[in-house]
Amino acid sequence: MGRQEAANNMRMIGRLFIFLLVLISSVCFVVLTISSVLFSSIIKEDEINDEHCLNMPPHHYIHPVFLASGPPIQSEPRPVYEPRRIPSSAKLDCNLQNKTLIIVNSHINHAAFRKMQRDMFRPEWLDENNAVLYFIVGSEQSTDIENEMKQHGDIIQVDTTEHYHNITYKAIFWVKEIANCEHGPKLFLKLDDDVHIDMIGLQFLIKRYRTIDDFIACRVISSGPVVRNDSSKWYLSKDEYKFNTLGTYCQGMVYFVSGNLLPVLNRNIEKSQFLWMDDWYVTRSLVGDYKISYYSLEQHSLSPNTVPELQASLHGIRHRKWRTIFVHFRPPQKYPMYRRKRIFANITDVNNSCDILKEARKNFVPAY
Repeated sequence: MGRQEAANNMRMIGRLFIFLLVLISSVCFVVLTISSVLFSSIIKEDEINDEHCLNMPPHHYIHPVFLASGPPIQSEPRPVYEPRRIPSSAKLDCNLQNKTLIIVNSHINHAAFRKMQRDMFRPEWLDENNAVLYFIVGSEQSTDIENEMKQHGDIIQVDTTEHYHNITYKAIFWVKEIANCEHGPKLFLKLDDDVHIDMIGLQFLIKRYRTIDDFIACRVISSGPVVRNDSSKWYLSKDEYKFNTLGTYCQGMVYFVSGNLLPVLNRNIEKSQFLWMDDWYVTRSLVGDYKISYYSLEQHSLSPNTVPELQASLHGIRHRKWRTIFVHFRPPQKYPMYRRKRIFANITDVNNSCDILKEARKNFVPAY
C-alpha cells in the first residue's frame, strides 16, 4: 500500500512538472509573438550591426533622468526692460506647427560662426527634418550686419547691447515671440553659435524627442554652485541671487525643450525671478514648479574648460559607447576656427568608425 501511494505521488509530481514546463513554454511563446508584432520596429532598428554602426543608443534606451530640485523660485528681481526686434531684421515665421525650431544665440560679431552653422544646417537637412533655423543677435553701434541679414534672412536682431549679462534678454525675446504664434513648434532646440554638431546624431535626437512632452534635454547640472568671488566672471551677488545653490538646470551650450513647455516658460516670465545667467533663467526659473524631466546629454557632449581637459576628453571619446554630438571648445581664444574644424573632423572619424556607412554620412557631415 505504501509503495503504491509513493508511486502515485511520483506520477503526480511528474505530471505537474510537465504541466509547468508546457505552461512556461507557452507563456514565452506568447510574449515573443506579441513583442514581434507590437515592437517590431524596435527589434528591427536595434539590431546589433545597426547600433554599432551609428553609435547611438537603441530606441528603447532612456537617457539618464534628473528631476527638478533646489531652492524655490523667487519673484524678484525683475527684468529691467522688454527687448524688441530691430525692424530691419528677420521676423519669426509662425508656420511652426509640427516643426523643430532651432534658435542659435550668436554675438553680432560672430559672422564666421554663423557661417559654420549654416554649413551644417543646410537647407536640404532642415527640409528633411522639418526644421527651421534662426540666429538671434544683439546690437552694437560699431557693427553693421545689414548685408548678411539681407542675404540670408535668418538673423533676428534685438535692441540689446551685446554682453554676456544681457543674453537673458535675448531669451526673453524668443520665448515671447514664439508665444505670439498661434501654433508653436513641436520641439525647440537652443544652441550657442560656437557649438560643433554631429548632424547624424542630432537627427537621431530630433526624431526621438519630437514624440515626448514635459522634458528638457541637456548637460544637466544637478546642484549648481553659486560663485560669490567678485573677481569671477560668474560672480552672483546676494541681491542677484540669495541662495547658495542654483539647483537643477542646464548648461546653456545646447538644450532641447518639448514644445508643450514653451507656453509655460512664457507665462512664468511675469512671476519668476530674472537672472543674467540665461541657461539657469530659461531651464530653471521659467520652469518654476511645473513638473518636468531633465534628460542628460552628458554622454553625447564634450565641453572642456581647459586645453588639458580637452586632450583628456579626446582620448576618452574613443572609449565612449555612443556618438559625440555636441562639442564646445573652451577657452575660445585657444581654438581658432581652423583648429576647431581639424579637431572636430577627428571626432567625426571616431563617430563614423563603421565603414559601411561612411559614404552615406558624407551627405550629412560637412567636409572640413
